[in-house]
This record gives sequence, structure tokens and C-alpha cells, in this order.
Amino acid sequence: MSDGPFHSLRISRRGFLGAAALTSGAALLGATPAAAGSKFSQTMAKYQPTPKGAQRCDGCTQFQGPDACKVVEGKIAASGWCLLYAKK
Repeated sequence: MSDGPFHSLRISRRGFLGAAALTSGAALLGATPAAAGSKFSQTMAKYQPTPKGAQRCDGCTQFQGPDACKVVEGKIAASGWCLLYAKK
């Protein structure tokens, strides 16, 4: 039985899940509400006013000092963090 041109293609479960996560993340970033003129709520973004390790809002590409974000609504602490963090 032949698998066609992909007969020698082998992918691990870890590789498949990693590719799926990257694809999902890219889709999320490409379809941000900010692109449509709105922002994520702090709840949706899992925003917290404290950092997550070395990750802080003031080190994120989305942060707009002194207390705003391009993609999360409301006042944002420079020392905060959310799921949409993207290192500068």
C-alpha cells in the first residue's frame, strides 16, 4: 500500500502538537480585535498587575506607556503581564 508522495514523511506527536500550537497562535495574532478597532478585555487576556517572572508589560511590544496596551483594554501596569505578552 502506497501513501503517495508522502510515504516517507514521518511526524512525531510532539512535532504535530507543536505545529498545531504555532498555527493556532499565528491565527490568534492575525485576528486580534485590535486589528478590527477593538481590544481584548483584561479577563480574556488573563491580565494580572504583577509580572510573570521576567515578563512585564513594559517589556512587551504591545505596551503603550505610561499605562495602556495596543491589544488589551483598560489601564495596564508597566509591571503587569498577560497571555498576549510579546517580548520587544
